[in-house]
Amino acid sequence: MVSVREWTGKESRALRNAFRLSQAAWARKLGANERTVKHWEAGRSIRPAYQAVLDTTLSMAPEEVVAAFRARLHPTQEGDVDRRQLFKVGALGAGGLAMLGIADADRARWLMSGAGQPDAAAVEVVRNTLHSAMLLDDTLGSPAAQGLVIAQQQLTEAMLRDCMPALRPAVLSLYAEWTGFAGCLAWDSGEYDTAARLYKLARETAHDAEDADLGAYMLCHLSQLAIWQRRPRVAVDHAVAARSWVAQSEDAPLRAYVAMRTAEAAAVAGQRQACLVALDEADQAIAGLEPCHPSQSRAYFVSEAMMHSYRGNCLSILGEARDAAAATRQALTLMQPQYVRDRAISLLELERSLIQLGEVGEAATAVGDAADLTAQCKSPRLAAAIRDGRRVLSPWAGSRPVRELDARLAARDIVMV
Repeated sequence: MVSVREWTGKESRALRNAFRLSQAAWARKLGANERTVKHWEAGRSIRPAYQAVLDTTLSMAPEEVVAAFRARLHPTQEGDVDRRQLFKVGALGAGGLAMLGIADADRARWLMSGAGQPDAAAVEVVRNTLHSAMLLDDTLGSPAAQGLVIAQQQLTEAMLRDCMPALRPAVLSLYAEWTGFAGCLAWDSGEYDTAARLYKLARETAHDAEDADLGAYMLCHLSQLAIWQRRPRVAVDHAVAARSWVAQSEDAPLRAYVAMRTAEAAAVAGQRQACLVALDEADQAIAGLEPCHPSQSRAYFVSEAMMHSYRGNCLSILGEARDAAAATRQALTLMQPQYVRDRAISLLELERSLIQLGEVGEAATAVGDAADLTAQCKSPRLAAAIRDGRRVLSPWAGSRPVRELDARLAARDIVMV
């Protein structure tokens, strides 16, 4: 079994070789600069954000890659923890256990055994932890939340084994939420197969708990994933199923979110009328709604700003660039500052509309503004989207705005490969 207390160039190189990747390909997988990977392997320290990314990459690696990594490190300690079995207890989870005096060799047994028979108060504590992790991810990105999410998913799985029948539906829902959140981390890192597996497990567990709202929410994740995988008709299927489950829901933000997801899926599938109908439905559902605490809705982030953002994205996909740009600008004006990644993605969506309008200079500025937000939000998906945004500007690479953009990207360690 294998465990990494702190990643150095040696461990990074061993995992890279286990994946059989070049330094350039390894950098792309991690969302890093090739120069940064070379620096690691030359002996420089690895920053905490990339420590978390490497943790996640190892935890999600195929068994044969883990075996190859293990062989390269030649582990000798019997108590090392195999991350494919335990996942990874990151900095937050490990710190809490260290305060209890629990050593690494005991950590796996402690988590796998659970923490005694759970009661309603214990479920509430773990649910509050889930809400804190969601807000952390919104602000700082998935690397900041990954250790906590994986540890709590493992803990709730252990809680199910000793759960009283009356409490089991609540614990099943909680386990499904943590599992779905783990899927979001995988998706953010570009591990689409892992994300799909975790989303499907979360959806099935939600149905076992007879939690229709949660089932609809997981179907929204599956629809979003299908869009990123360029499978528009599959995205529509998941969105339609989500609408069916949420039709009688009392969660107004969730109903609005499902309508937004339906509109986006219809837009990428070329179903213009269905998209516009869903946008109008979302407009009606969202009237008077603002972001709330995750304890109040699973779609706690829904707001008028998000509605404008989705409308702008959908209209841009449909080729209505001027109206799309206006909607996205309105979203950016209204968006609350804690939604850092959402703001950056909206800027990149604005770029697409601006290019359609021939406003290349303003489009380059939008990409640069999104890149500046990576100083706070260390999202691999965001970094990849920014590089994609720069690629779209390749026909104007020699222009002054794009040269200035390249300088801004280099200052943020975002380099095209």
